[in-house]
Amino acid sequence: MEYLTKENLILGCGNPLFGDDGFGPEFIRKLKDEKIESKYNNLAVIDCGSGISPFLNLINNSKHKIKNLYIIDCGDFKGKLGEILVLDGKNIASEDFIKSSHSMKISHEITDFSSNVKLILVQGDVNPNNMKLEMSQKVMDAINEVQKIIIFFMEDSQ
Repeated sequence: MEYLTKENLILGCGNPLFGDDGFGPEFIRKLKDEKIESKYNNLAVIDCGSGISPFLNLINNSKHKIKNLYIIDCGDFKGKLGEILVLDGKNIASEDFIKSSHSMKISHEITDFSSNVKLILVQGDVNPNNMKLEMSQKVMDAINEVQKIIIFFMEDSQ
C-alpha cells in the first residue's frame, strides 16, 4: 500500500467489459505505459476497475499523506459523447444529477475527505445490458485531453 505514502493519487475506475465504461482503466494503462509515476515525485496511479469504494474506504481509514486525489471515470452527465467534465470533490454530493454509477457510490465516501479531490468524467455511451470491449472513438480521443488536465493539475501542485 505504498500509494498511501504519496501526495498525489490518480484512481481510474470502470469496467472494460462495457465499452466506454472502461475509460478509467484504459486511461491508467496509458499513464503507466508512459511511466508518469517516474516523471512526478509523490505520484501513484491505480486501476480500481469497478471497485473504487474499497480504495476510498482504506484511504479514509488510514493515516495517508495524500494531498490530491484525482478520480477518472466515464459517466452520463447529458453531455456530448467524449465531452469532459471536471468536478470538485466537495460539490459531488450536492450535484442535482447522477453522473455515473460510480459517482453515486463515492459521493458520500469523499465528503469528509481531507484531500483535494477532483472527479474527471468523460461522457460515454454506457449500457450495462450491452457487453462490448470497444470504446467509442470520441471517448478514446478524450484520453489525451484528460491527460493534459492531469498534467496541468500535477504541475500546479509541484
